[in-house]
Amino acid sequence: MNGKPSMTLSTYQAQFIDFLIASNALSFGEFKLKSGRTAPYFINTGSFDDGQKIHALGKIYAAHIKANNLHHATIIFGPAYKGIPLCVTTVIGLQSEFGISTGFTFDRKEVKDHGDGGLLVGKKIKDGDNIVIVEDVVTAGTTLQKIIPLVTSLAKVNIIGVVVSVDRMERGNGTLTAVKEVEATLGVKVFPIVTIDHIVNYLSSKNSSGFVLNKSQIELISSYAKEYRA
Repeated sequence: MNGKPSMTLSTYQAQFIDFLIASNALSFGEFKLKSGRTAPYFINTGSFDDGQKIHALGKIYAAHIKANNLHHATIIFGPAYKGIPLCVTTVIGLQSEFGISTGFTFDRKEVKDHGDGGLLVGKKIKDGDNIVIVEDVVTAGTTLQKIIPLVTSLAKVNIIGVVVSVDRMERGNGTLTAVKEVEATLGVKVFPIVTIDHIVNYLSSKNSSGFVLNKSQIELISSYAKEYRA
C-alpha cells in the first residue's frame, strides 16, 4: 500500500467488483458510518447472505491470499461478527480452489464459561502459527486495532497479513490512512482485495457489472475523499 494503487485489475478483482454490484453489497447514496462520517457510498458484506454468495466470496478471498503468497498460513482468523463466515468460507475456498487445507478460528464477543469455554472457536492457536486475519472493510481500522493485540497475546504467532475486501483509503485516528496506521502501529501488512479508487475507476466507464457511476456520484465520492483521505 505504498503510493497510488495500480488501476490494472486482475480477473478476480474485476469479478469482485461485479459481485459487489450484483449482490447489492455496494450502494451509493448517503450513509452514516460506524466512524461517525457520512459517506456517499456503503459496502455491506452482510449482503452476502446465502450459500451461493458466501461461497463466491470465499473463492475471491482465497484467490487474493494465493496471489499475495499468504497461502502458507496455518490459521485464517475472523473477528466476530462479520469475520466469522469470512474465515470459514475462505478456508473452504482455499481447499476447493487450490487444495490447501488451513485451520480457521474466530473470537466470541463474550467469554463462554461452560462447555468448550473460552474466547475462541475453531482451531487452537499455538506458538509458531502463521495467521491471516480476514476482515470486511477498513474505514478507521478500529476492529484491527483491537483484534491484532488480542491474537498476538494468545501465543507466539506470526500475523503474516490482514486481508480485507475494500480499503476505503480514509484517515484513521491520525494523519495516515487507517490501513497505513494499522501497518505502522501494529507491524502487519494489509492486503485489500480492492480499494475505493479501483472501484471508482472501474465503474466510471462501461464494464461487465452493467453499472456505471454518473457524474454526480463521482463528484460526491471525490469530495468525500478530499475531506477524509490522508
